[in-house]
Amino acid sequence: MEYFILGIALLVIILLLIGLVNYSSKKLTSPQKRKKTNTILQKCPICDSPLFPGENIISKVYRPMNVPDQLCTISGCPHCYPSTEKGVSRICPVCHSSIPLSGYLTARLFNEKNNKKHVHILGCQNCRKSN
Repeated sequence: MEYFILGIALLVIILLLIGLVNYSSKKLTSPQKRKKTNTILQKCPICDSPLFPGENIISKVYRPMNVPDQLCTISGCPHCYPSTEKGVSRICPVCHSSIPLSGYLTARLFNEKNNKKHVHILGCQNCRKSN
């Protein structure tokens, strides 16, 4: 009888350990899944080139910094600014005209409460003059 109780106790301990290992492996895989979704390529709004991890859009954000809506200018990405790569064209997403290297997009940067940022592009220098 004592061996029977000991065997059941050992079986319960083994099942608990298996459950613990499965639970910890699920916790390890969910950040890996998040990393995979974070590596989805973003695109430059000017040249539509995919941005790889570590590549950033070159922009200027104007003060004040503590408001939810800020004015910003977007000059481009490493593929189209300060010089364009072969086969890359700088096009305004609003009026679809060509943007010179000295040109930029005007945009609004919205700082959301959950520390996410949203950008609304207003246009390039040419189409902003006509509005």
